[in-house]
Amino acid sequence: MRRRRFLETLVASAGGLGVSRAARRHPNILLMIAGGWRGQAWPADEEIIRAPHLARLAAQGAWFPRAYTANPEPGPGRAAVLTGRYPQACGVLRDGDRMAPGAVTLAEILGEAGYETGFIGHWRLDGRATPGFVPPGPRRQGFSYWAAANRVRRPYDAPYFLDKPEPQTATGFEPEFQARLAADFIRRERHDPFFLCVAWGPPAGSGPAPPRFRKLYHERRFPLRLNVPAEDAGRVRGALSGYYAMCSAVDACAGIVLDAVDRLESGPETITVFTSDCGQMLGSHGLDGPGAFYEESVRVPLVIRFPANVKAGVRFGLPVSTADLVPTVLALAGLPAPQRLPGRNLAPVFGGGDIEGPESVYCQGRLGAPGEWRMVVRGFDKIVVDRDLRVTHLFHLGRDPYEMENLAEEKAARRTRDEMHAILRDWMRRAADKILPSGLKIRG
Repeated sequence: MRRRRFLETLVASAGGLGVSRAARRHPNILLMIAGGWRGQAWPADEEIIRAPHLARLAAQGAWFPRAYTANPEPGPGRAAVLTGRYPQACGVLRDGDRMAPGAVTLAEILGEAGYETGFIGHWRLDGRATPGFVPPGPRRQGFSYWAAANRVRRPYDAPYFLDKPEPQTATGFEPEFQARLAADFIRRERHDPFFLCVAWGPPAGSGPAPPRFRKLYHERRFPLRLNVPAEDAGRVRGALSGYYAMCSAVDACAGIVLDAVDRLESGPETITVFTSDCGQMLGSHGLDGPGAFYEESVRVPLVIRFPANVKAGVRFGLPVSTADLVPTVLALAGLPAPQRLPGRNLAPVFGGGDIEGPESVYCQGRLGAPGEWRMVVRGFDKIVVDRDLRVTHLFHLGRDPYEMENLAEEKAARRTRDEMHAILRDWMRRAADKILPSGLKIRG
């Protein structure tokens, strides 16, 4: 009941801003999340990747080349994108946790504002059930239309669910099937605006891409990042070849969804966001998968297109967070954001203005595990601490983009280390972290 009153109060307050449902129609909102797409695998960063649809999306809107996930694991990363809060604040400490019933998502806020809400794809916020039927009601966190499964491990003929527990089959290549479902949802005639979230499982390791995309890449020609150990070169080239093929396949699926939006009469009045829940190490520093504090794991793509309000070709080079998405999207839609969200509203960037809030981003990983860490990036300085808040790593990303020189013990870096450590402690207060800045653990 308390949560319901909060949502009603939040949306009612929009009337004071001149954005009530009766006053004007809000823009449609499309959010695309690609599982495990790391920020380095982007057309403007690496010429080898072929993603023409997403390159076009970036050229038509605002691109954030230094976007960071709030937590580099699929479940926690998606929780932050959908709530605007850090994962521990909504009960998702690690991948496989169920989101807390009291967490308020963007779908719930928009649903109360009159939006038709829909979710298609991989949920990953309802525990460890595979494929996992999520019944209509609170566990869908505000989404009314549903064509999804909790966790799926194969990209072809995969199961998914509608409103009954009998599984349906996503015939063929699952991301393409989901893209066509999304296009059908977008083309529907409706009186209310829509909020659609399409959350693909790939490109993170889920099997081979369709053959036409595998042909685009040849592993022997793959350049490796300088932080990949030489002894791993052959294995990593093979992994990169498959990963980039899946990225290109997901790009083609995004193209299907974008074409449906562009054909709408209200297309220019549609906010389109593309991002990811986490990155992938893919052999850098001898590591694979997500979960690490290195750039390959924590940096993700982020593009926002809104032709009616966002100039084409905006490039914002300072660090931003996926936790910034909820306040930003709500501001662009003319709706107020919940109070005390840790993220920043990035909308002023689109008009050449300044962002209010800290000039840094905060990230946390492996919560509750022995390897638990926290991270802050300010400018090109990056600090990492362990679960006891001891500094373990300090990098200067401008001079050392591959993070091969740890400055944590360097005397010349002491001032920077102390400043960054203080910023991290402030972020812990802002993010309602589960460890007090004194180091006292308060987990329940």
